Amino acid sequence: MGQAKQYIKRFSKVAVQKLLEILVKIKLNRIRPTIIGITGSIGKTSTKDAIYEVLKTKWKVFKNPKSLNTEIGLLLAILEQPSGFSSTIKWAQILGRAVKNAFNGIGYDFLVLEYGADKPWDIKHLTSLVKPHIGIITKISRVHQDAGQFEGEKDVFEEKKRLVECLDEQNVAILNADDKYLRKLHGKLRAKTFWYSTEGHTEANLSIYHATNTASGILATIQMDNQKFKAQFDVPGIYHLNIMLPALMCGVLNGVTIEEGISALKNFRLPPGRMSIIEGKNGAVILDSSYNASLEAVKEALNLLREFPGKRKIAVIGNMNELGDYAVEAHKDVAKNIGPWLDELVTVGQMASLIAEQLLKKGWPESKIKILLTADEAGKYLVDRLHSGDIVLLKGSQNRVRLERAVKMLMANPAQAPEILCRQEPEWKNIE
Repeated sequence: MGQAKQYIKRFSKVAVQKLLEILVKIKLNRIRPTIIGITGSIGKTSTKDAIYEVLKTKWKVFKNPKSLNTEIGLLLAILEQPSGFSSTIKWAQILGRAVKNAFNGIGYDFLVLEYGADKPWDIKHLTSLVKPHIGIITKISRVHQDAGQFEGEKDVFEEKKRLVECLDEQNVAILNADDKYLRKLHGKLRAKTFWYSTEGHTEANLSIYHATNTASGILATIQMDNQKFKAQFDVPGIYHLNIMLPALMCGVLNGVTIEEGISALKNFRLPPGRMSIIEGKNGAVILDSSYNASLEAVKEALNLLREFPGKRKIAVIGNMNELGDYAVEAHKDVAKNIGPWLDELVTVGQMASLIAEQLLKKGWPESKIKILLTADEAGKYLVDRLHSGDIVLLKGSQNRVRLERAVKMLMANPAQAPEILCRQEPEWKNIE
């Protein structure tokens, strides 16, 4: 009986996916938008949102909501439908709306999509369903390293590059010149290729001449074709310029000037959980980066916390998931980015406790470290310990970590959680 149920479940999933594929083809053939595809190990959703902000100044644009970037999620995004999770009733309603959208939904000039990959052949499959006209790769990092996923950074690169390798001479690739793997594609793609850099690489078409962090965001000078443009972005962390540059490049290639793009991004806000600045209890400031975590992203977040102005700095670091055999080394490596500037470290989860252990071995006092297992414990521990001027960073992975729960407990106005925190949909309540 159990096997029969599993067979029916698998058959239903395949049937739903095939129907969605047919509907997507019908819709795309009807409206014929320019499709922009984004992949990479870091920053896909934020880059997608920034591109949307730039292009919508002159064009009708649609972006996939949230992070719908899997084989079914991508199809749902194009048909403007949410996920039904495990509800049969919701899926029936979604399919009904999807049919209407395919035949009667409004058209737009640009469709901005994320292409996710957590195992080999994911990108190849997604591009076979929906081939982009413009392909953007943000960064290659050692992520998704569990069994059945990738074996190392090189394998991540081999899969991610398929997004731009499928493009032809009429298409465009936009790549990060700062990435050692992506630079290997120089001169090897059929598509017209444009490069961006925050580190001054000479092959970059668009680069950063100078940038500084401020309490309210980033001040930067952007250079293109020997011209320099002053910019101010209201997002924390210079590393987020890797989001702004591909968006500006995409705009320039589609009739939006650098000045217009900078203006469109001045008040841009990052998606929930990707480093939002939130008012905390008792006058504290929360740096909410609870959506997900990889080693490189944790390092960048800690660098921002170090530079961020505040009286007392607290880092709440949760497990980094899906790192396989690399997990122990990666968590120990986080400790190398923590120094005397940090006033307190709170770890959440068994693997994250390795960070604390490394610091204790280096002579850190136990009074500056708290080792916990869950986000709820972290929230309860800190809720009465926050003071005016405290800066609290929360950074961790999704499954079995869920640090947005701690963020909600520490917010001055928790009623705002549905609008400004990640994973607040009812379906997430029972997911660990």
